[in-house]
Amino acid sequence: MKGQTALEYLITYGWAILVILVVLAVLWYYGVFSPGKWAGESVSEGSAFKVIDKKLSGTTLTLILGDKTGSQTTISAIDVSGDITGSATFSQVIAAGGTSPELAVNVSPATTAGSFYKFTVTTTYQAAGGIAGQKDIAQFNIKAV
Repeated sequence: MKGQTALEYLITYGWAILVILVVLAVLWYYGVFSPGKWAGESVSEGSAFKVIDKKLSGTTLTLILGDKTGSQTTISAIDVSGDITGSATFSQVIAAGGTSPELAVNVSPATTAGSFYKFTVTTTYQAAGGIAGQKDIAQFNIKAV
């Protein structure tokens, strides 16, 4: 009789543990345990540029940057590294305190709409009368559209 009671006890707890594992698997599948999903979008800007607008779609990251240097600035390159990677060269002049037109960078791998991506954008620039090749670094955690 004791053996039967012990076996029933173990089977009951076995089913309970199985149900808990199934619930955890479903929650994991729907992304409940992804902190980026709950933290929302964030951008940690560098000291030379402010991010006016951003868009991550498919294989393209589009940025509109605003000048924070206080002088005319020429952007020569943008490099992206992290969950996505890519680079582009430019010769885009931004007036003192002005904004850039849309700057597009091809990235890989292709992004999935609704997913969050964490990456670093390094902008190479030269302020008027300044040293060429200065770098501005911004951290992104944004959702692809």
